[in-house]
Amino acid sequence: MRVLPIAVLAGFAVITAPLAATAGGPAAPIYPGAVAAARPAGVGLKAPPSGSKTYVTSDDFAKVRSWYKAHLNAASEMAQPGMEKTEDAFLVGHGSSAMVVMVQRYNGKTWIVVGRPM
Repeated sequence: MRVLPIAVLAGFAVITAPLAATAGGPAAPIYPGAVAAARPAGVGLKAPPSGSKTYVTSDDFAKVRSWYKAHLNAASEMAQPGMEKTEDAFLVGHGSSAMVVMVQRYNGKTWIVVGRPM
């Protein structure tokens, strides 16, 4: 798995698990037990792309990140140096069908934002 700077996200970031997709984009697995939620201002970008979906879980960031690493094995990981313990993202697919799965620890919870890169 390649590690790319999280700057790629600057414009945006189990087989039986539900899948999230934006119009015309590939489906990305959603961490088991994560629930849809309104994205707080401290998560991700100021204005993620329209169509982005946000989920939250009380599970530890490292556990959620590891789950995505195992389930998105063809994805490029985009970790920003110094943020490895609180934020990570995965680029799924490429071109016009690409999706970004961002995982972030914020206020004691782990947030997942799935959407198209900008």
